[in-house]
Amino acid sequence: MHTLTKSRNDLEQAIAEGIDFLRAMQLPSGAFRMFCSPHPLLEEECKPDYSTFPTAQISYCLNFTKSERAEEIVRKAIRFLVNAMQDGCVWRYTCSPNPDYLPPDVDDTACISFVLRRHGVSFPDNIGVILGNRDSRGLFYTWILPRLTWTTHMSYWRVALRQLLKLRQLYYFYRVTECKPNDLDPVINANVLHYLGERPETAPIVRCLIQIIEEQTEETCDKYYASRFTFYYFLSRNHAAGIRGFGPVRDTIIERIKSYAHPNGVIGDHILHTALAACALMDWEDWKDHSPVLDNAIQAILRARGPNGGWQKLPIYFSGQSKKLVWSSEEITTGFCLEALSRYRDMQS
Repeated sequence: MHTLTKSRNDLEQAIAEGIDFLRAMQLPSGAFRMFCSPHPLLEEECKPDYSTFPTAQISYCLNFTKSERAEEIVRKAIRFLVNAMQDGCVWRYTCSPNPDYLPPDVDDTACISFVLRRHGVSFPDNIGVILGNRDSRGLFYTWILPRLTWTTHMSYWRVALRQLLKLRQLYYFYRVTECKPNDLDPVINANVLHYLGERPETAPIVRCLIQIIEEQTEETCDKYYASRFTFYYFLSRNHAAGIRGFGPVRDTIIERIKSYAHPNGVIGDHILHTALAACALMDWEDWKDHSPVLDNAIQAILRARGPNGGWQKLPIYFSGQSKKLVWSSEEITTGFCLEALSRYRDMQS
């Protein structure tokens, strides 16, 4: 395979220094930082946010590094995630010291559950809670809340009805933000699919995501993630996990990703897009076609590394379609970049 990297040592050094950066930045609780800003690239007015999601995602990415030092980071992260579990084995986006005003959601619940399962951590069954939180088409609502639609999954009702205890807080939250109780978000559904796997109850997710590709609405289909490259990343890792229903759109996704490649190797608008796109291309085994796009993307990621071993914070999700607020951190960008570099390194073994 043609490669533009000078040597395997370049990759190993970048991966090692990225892991050291995450190790230094991990909080004593085991969590990783997140910041919120009104600036589109988080270059000013960044305020700390406290969330479970970045810790779960970084843990997922670190699994590809196959490093003992990374395993130590993940062990601490898992302790934090287990401690953040709520009754019914569900998770909400915010965590201490943020106040407990949000309901649990299927996105954090699915992503965290997947990480725990991958690392052999036992936890109570929460599949019934998730399956009970669907609309008439079979898609999964983002927020786990009581609904008028009947379901026989009693574990769902035990979690959902508990949210009535903070009805006033929820009313205020949904009134002043772009979040809505009936949110149905495609990327979040892709993460549910990744956890639950291919089964009759998740078939509507596959159909929905394929329809988005066919209608070319990847950029606007999800109001929180709001990026085609995030969409490609989370869809494509389902294919890599063995869900074969996306095979018919493989070539279309690869072609669209490559159409956003620049001569300097960057794909999309910045290096986070590049890392997400590179991972998606590897999910589809595009490297077998000997395309230089992936090689150039990896080279761009290597060049973008900061002197501290990490990568700059770039937007990973938003407050809604207005994008008035943006969330990210150096740590989560570094996680995605480490996944891309580690998987590329292993392809060359």
